[in-house]
Amino acid sequence: MPRLLIIVIALFSLIAFACSSDSNDARPTVLQLDNEGIIPVPGNSELIIGPNRFALALLEEDNTLILDETVVFRFFLDEELKSETQAGFTYAIPGANGFYTANVDFEAAGQWLVEAVLTRGGEEELVTFSFPVREESLSPNVGDTVPASANLTLATEPNIKRLSTDQEPEPALYETTVAEAVTLGRPAVIVFATPAFCQTRFCGPVVDNVKEVRQDFLDTVTFIHIEPFELDEDSGIVAAEGGGPIVAEPMLEWNLQTEPWIFILDSDGLVAARFEGAASPQELTLVLDELLG
Repeated sequence: MPRLLIIVIALFSLIAFACSSDSNDARPTVLQLDNEGIIPVPGNSELIIGPNRFALALLEEDNTLILDETVVFRFFLDEELKSETQAGFTYAIPGANGFYTANVDFEAAGQWLVEAVLTRGGEEELVTFSFPVREESLSPNVGDTVPASANLTLATEPNIKRLSTDQEPEPALYETTVAEAVTLGRPAVIVFATPAFCQTRFCGPVVDNVKEVRQDFLDTVTFIHIEPFELDEDSGIVAAEGGGPIVAEPMLEWNLQTEPWIFILDSDGLVAARFEGAASPQELTLVLDELLG
């Protein structure tokens, strides 16, 4: 008999944490999965009307990740097939883990269903689950302006351990506030992630990927890393009176419920692309090349 799994979303079970926010009541929080064998793990905390980067990891029953196989996504609304597309595969850590992605345009809000058709060894395996699509995004979306956050920089806080949990932080990622970046007239990459305190395997590599891409755009793009939590003088998370971590102000301003996130802004300071979860250097480079012509 098929299993019915009810999963409370805070992004990937592989990459997620939940931030407290008054807007949580407005966010769809329940997925329904109906499968035996392969387990689908969704990689989006919200999907909305219009263009989306749909992400999905596939696990064996023993929690082994299924990597870089042939997968086709079929999307249904009210039992009607709306689109079918070949999924690509994004490695979070080369050869170790990653997920399947596709650019999808959802035409309406509601409860959608996806069939993921996995082909390996000449055999097809079908994985399905249903998920909610919202009318509007709660966090900055493509085309939106972003909050002019005054994130900590080395100019205001010389101790880089209060700015980053990265074991090898790149100082250039902590020189500019978002408020400053949107006035510079050039693209910007803003990554929200916590390398040291990520609950899974993706946050550290996300920052590493951003640092790698930066080397190709030193004079043309601004890069900013923001930690999701407030840090003390030794990169420890500052606890609130109730015992939980204090969420950094930019996370609250941007209404981000999960991490990691990467936002790419165009030269006018508008969101040109956004990536929830891991994003490969190739994906980031493609967007920046398009923005720079």
